[in-house]
Amino acid sequence: MHKGNRRGVTLLELIVVLIIISLMSAVVVPRLAGPMGNLDLKTASQKISASLRYVRSNAASGKTTYVALFDFDQNRLILANAANSPLDREDFQISNRASFDRAPADPPDSEKEQPGDVKTYTLPDGVKLAKGVSREGDFNSGLFRIFFYPSGGSSGGEITVANERGRQYKINVDFITGTVQLLEVTG
Repeated sequence: MHKGNRRGVTLLELIVVLIIISLMSAVVVPRLAGPMGNLDLKTASQKISASLRYVRSNAASGKTTYVALFDFDQNRLILANAANSPLDREDFQISNRASFDRAPADPPDSEKEQPGDVKTYTLPDGVKLAKGVSREGDFNSGLFRIFFYPSGGSSGGEITVANERGRQYKINVDFITGTVQLLEVTG
């Protein structure tokens, strides 16, 4: 048997390979982390859109008015049957902010039924409600509301959802038909 032709890996070759691997991971990992943050934004935007469509459907089928409250201060969406929620029925002004503040802040991806037909959805970390636009004006703090009526229509509005990297999605609610449209903001 010949033992002289065996060749192993030298320490220098091993160090060079480890340096190449560490440089490649330093370049690849940040590129993978970006799309993951954008995925949270897209998922949250789709969840909000689906929730608004759900409320519109419930308003039409239940022949009652529903309200979607976007709470900028606590970064969450509150969906409520206007007849069974702490709203003043005459002018639909929020009469008891403390009732909504007591609604538990659920972990992301949970939508809990609260007493009085109230559901809450808290946005995941890194995703925030950026802006709300309606006939009442522009909002970036406090409560922004969109009503869905038994006729299928709504009060209309536009909500912008953003992440920490500056990517944004706009959710448009048509005031005549109540339809919900999700658009990615580019540029």
